[in-house]
Amino acid sequence: GIAEALQLSRWEGSYGVRGAHGRVIPVYASHLRVRDTDGEPSTVCLLVRDDERAVLQTPLRGGTPEQATLSEPNATDPFEVFIGSPAPDDLDGLLQRTVERARDMLDGDAAFLLLATDDETELEVRASTGLPSARQRFARVQVEASPGRYGSARMPAVHEDLTVVPGAVPLLTGTGMRSVVTVPLKVEGRLTGSLGVAAEAAGRYSNEEALRLQFAADRIALAVESARLGELERLRRGSLSFLVEASDLLAGTLDRDQTLALMAQMTVPTLATWCAVYTIADQSAEPYLSYVLHEDEERIDGLKALLAKIAPPDPVPTPGARVWTAPSEAAHQAALRTSMRSLGLGEPMSVASGIGTTLSTASAVGGETVVLPLVARNRVIGMLTLGKPSEEHFRQEILELAEDLSRRAALALDNARLYSERMAISQSLQRSLLPPELPQIPGVEVEVIYRAAGEGNEVGGDFYDLFPIRDGAYGFAIGDVCGTGPEAAAVTGLARHALRLLAREGFGGPAVLERLNAAILDEGARSRFLTLLYGELWPQEDGSAVLKIVCAGHPLPLRLRQDGTVEPYAEPQPLLGVMDDLELYEQTMTLDPGDVLLCVTDGVTERREGTRMLGDDGLADVLTTCTGLTAGAVAARIMRAVERFATDAPSDDMAILAMRVPGLHKE
Repeated sequence: GIAEALQLSRWEGSYGVRGAHGRVIPVYASHLRVRDTDGEPSTVCLLVRDDERAVLQTPLRGGTPEQATLSEPNATDPFEVFIGSPAPDDLDGLLQRTVERARDMLDGDAAFLLLATDDETELEVRASTGLPSARQRFARVQVEASPGRYGSARMPAVHEDLTVVPGAVPLLTGTGMRSVVTVPLKVEGRLTGSLGVAAEAAGRYSNEEALRLQFAADRIALAVESARLGELERLRRGSLSFLVEASDLLAGTLDRDQTLALMAQMTVPTLATWCAVYTIADQSAEPYLSYVLHEDEERIDGLKALLAKIAPPDPVPTPGARVWTAPSEAAHQAALRTSMRSLGLGEPMSVASGIGTTLSTASAVGGETVVLPLVARNRVIGMLTLGKPSEEHFRQEILELAEDLSRRAALALDNARLYSERMAISQSLQRSLLPPELPQIPGVEVEVIYRAAGEGNEVGGDFYDLFPIRDGAYGFAIGDVCGTGPEAAAVTGLARHALRLLAREGFGGPAVLERLNAAILDEGARSRFLTLLYGELWPQEDGSAVLKIVCAGHPLPLRLRQDGTVEPYAEPQPLLGVMDDLELYEQTMTLDPGDVLLCVTDGVTERREGTRMLGDDGLADVLTTCTGLTAGAVAARIMRAVERFATDAPSDDMAILAMRVPGLHKE
């Protein structure tokens, strides 16, 4: 019945409707006489705003040749040349050709094309010609709400003079365009975009041009939507790969400075032209500028100086990106200050003093700047700031990707902070277990090399000590607690402090170790067995040294004579922390001038490479080559031999104590 009804009499035209507020609203009305199912005549009257009348206006029957061209199936379609011809992934090329053809078709001064977001609430500028594209690209306007809404998005519209309706097309504000025609791009009734052509003169376009442009938009809409969906799919795949790689990189470090550097390097230049990371130490602290990166390394210093002179962004926990105008404003003021100074005009009062940046720095941060909060464990720990060069905007997909990255980066940064704090506490406690600076023993060279197994450990199950007992007498010890790490380090502290205390109370070697054994057993389930070599040393006037040694389950000390012979220098006795009643004894011996006493823990002798082990014999062979070396050189050669024996990192703590009696005259 539609085709039949269209043949009935009808009228249409522009009218004025007075509203309740008393003002006259220009409308375009179309009256249609139809018949109902019983054949009775009926009337339909449609009204729209006058600037949207193209949706109702019908070309005149047998109208102008220009109008007839649109209705003839064989007529030349100005868009037929390239519809379907671009490659599926060439969305930008397709959009740019579309706006150029649209401008030429209506003989306009400018044209633009906007694509709708997934929820159709905003339109994003994707292509333009005759407009400042760098400023407009990826800019967004609201379709329905807000004062700056794009009210002509869903229906064809003609604005004969934008000065009468300022803000009707926000994209053209400040461009000098007076008249504009816009039409929607729709696929299956869904808004996918908007195409517009503008002219600098007023009254250039009428509803006839709107009909022509709408016809062209209908021809291109499906191709644009297909290319847009293809681009969106590629972006999503790329975003997923980017986030997976970013997560792996961030998870691979617990160093705070390295995490900050990774955050910046992942965003520049992939997501932004420049990046700045602010960190917040605690809730009461001000944000601190921790890292700055620009894709042009020569601009990093200028950018850092600029950001250091302006107040940091507020640490708002609200998720999502928010625009921050301070860097752009400060850069432009600094550029103005530099320009006026070069002209000898002085400095404007509004320019903040101390910002010594150049025009290139102003250009570098002159575009859109956004701030994303770094939130971890319900606390704002910093802000990730991303910027574009002059007058550029961020794509929404890029901002969503940056938001995902900021969440991962915040957690990685907070993990690095927690790790650093715990490491600082752990290392402080561990340093308290190490002996202070070794004393100088007259007539005896002493060298110690210590390596704790495990990342971040300064003290493990192996330990050493050298301390004065009384005038002319010194105590030394080297031991190995079962296991490694903090649990073994706790027994290390007990053993080292007990040795010093008991020795200075006048107890001999056996009594010292027996009381230490009782203290370890008193720890109950937390106790660990301990191998310990403890000795007392008395330098002699003839250049020798007298030693009293107790070797409780520890690798035997080795003595290197001047003739190169190596021999064990004590007898093995039971280890500590296993039995209640120990009967220990000490052995007295003398180191002759030139002799070396080498004491090591089993981390040295049990160094492995596959099925091979260095062992006591291998250690003795290395020591044989150390004749005539100082104590420091002996310890260093032993450590090099141990490190070269196997390529893998040591799995056990290692301690080396070398003592040499050079005699009355050093070699």
